[in-house]
Amino acid sequence: MTTPNFLERLEDDTVALNDWMYAEGVGLEAPAERGDALGARLAALYTEALAAGDAPGRSFLVEGWAEARRVRVENEITRAMDAVLSVPELRCSEGPLTWRNWQAHEREAADGPALAAAFEAMLARSERLAPLLEKNLDLGRADYGHFGLTPVHTFAEREGLTVAGLRACLTQVGRAGRPAFQAALERLSQSVYGRSAGPAELRALYLNRMYEPNSPRFASPNAVPDTLAAFRRIGFDLSAVPVDVETRPRKYPGAFCFPVRTPADVRVSVRMASAHHLVDMLYHELGHAVHFSGIAPEAAFLDRYWITSGIHEAFSTLFECLLAEPLFLQEQFGFNAAAVDELLAFGRFKDLLTGAWQSASALTVMDAWSEQLPWPLVEVRYAAYMLAFTGVAVPPGFARLESFTAAGSIYPAGYVVASARVANWLGHLRALGGEAWWRSPAAQADIRGRVAAGGVSMFPAEWNDPAAFLAATS
Repeated sequence: MTTPNFLERLEDDTVALNDWMYAEGVGLEAPAERGDALGARLAALYTEALAAGDAPGRSFLVEGWAEARRVRVENEITRAMDAVLSVPELRCSEGPLTWRNWQAHEREAADGPALAAAFEAMLARSERLAPLLEKNLDLGRADYGHFGLTPVHTFAEREGLTVAGLRACLTQVGRAGRPAFQAALERLSQSVYGRSAGPAELRALYLNRMYEPNSPRFASPNAVPDTLAAFRRIGFDLSAVPVDVETRPRKYPGAFCFPVRTPADVRVSVRMASAHHLVDMLYHELGHAVHFSGIAPEAAFLDRYWITSGIHEAFSTLFECLLAEPLFLQEQFGFNAAAVDELLAFGRFKDLLTGAWQSASALTVMDAWSEQLPWPLVEVRYAAYMLAFTGVAVPPGFARLESFTAAGSIYPAGYVVASARVANWLGHLRALGGEAWWRSPAAQADIRGRVAAGGVSMFPAEWNDPAAFLAATS
């Protein structure tokens, strides 16, 4: 595994699959057959490395092998979603309702019945996905199980956590944040819809409509260059990172940063929902880009490519937090005190939403892996956690429409872990650089030092304690 020749082959094949995945994500030509072939080729390389018996990086190899083997079934699921999650009788500005343009339909739905009709139609059609979601979970269970592992174990190992400690953190955040989240959700839902939120409203708020009240403040055609200039002023030049904001029919309905070849080739994609949404996504995704493109080129292969979500989401969360810093909002956007107060309230709602929704998703997936739950029970468990943490009674089938849960992915745990780490990290940065920490050379050096380390856990263990995060959102 550790020979230079093998690592070159592994990186080349990883980059080829990443490039295909990026093209598929932004709606460019990306034949599924090519993705299947690249996944199979990468899985064969990981098989070769595992057969060599190298102990260092064993969990990474298992994870890489198992995930490469799932590319084919994940492509099956994507094709099935395109075929099944389409409602021709419901239309939006982008055409008949599909899972790829659902955000546009949610923005344009004029009343409660229209929003509910779309939600219920998609929910009903998603029943046909359940056998494929079960197949995907079964494949993962068999592959990881061959080595006595699950994705939860490899995630926790790389994050420097225990599985029990991760579960305790997620449970604490989900339970403690419920009262404040319910109050904030009621205020926002009344502002946007004039009514309390049910599952359709909650989903639409989460994907894009929560940005509507403040979007007029950000209605600038120069959002991308303005944001890149802001990052440059605080010491992070991302001029080499392309930002794709084009709308294409098959483009992923959201935003992402993709490290195709780390750190030399990093790309950002946003499918814009509103002006505020675009700015918010840019600060988040460019925070990822700071990390991925700033990793030391000489770092070990594992540290450049085995980067779990609790690590890299900490960097995106940190830079996204600039949009909840009063002084930064005043300096960068010229906002007055009233506008700043509204944006701070929005930031608090978003943090509460992260704690509630992502904890529910992550705990569902933990249960699915640890208890070998069949898919129908995964749905039931998801609805139970959502009710416990958000106070909203969602139908069990909602799990089929929530991408991470449907994929059996532990990724959402990273959002919660990252939120805990950043709440503590901000205290550290303020101690180094004061309230305007983003302008401080000492704080910038601290950030760059952690960026360069890549995927290795570089945050103190005590920063995993969510107490500071919960205090800031209570």
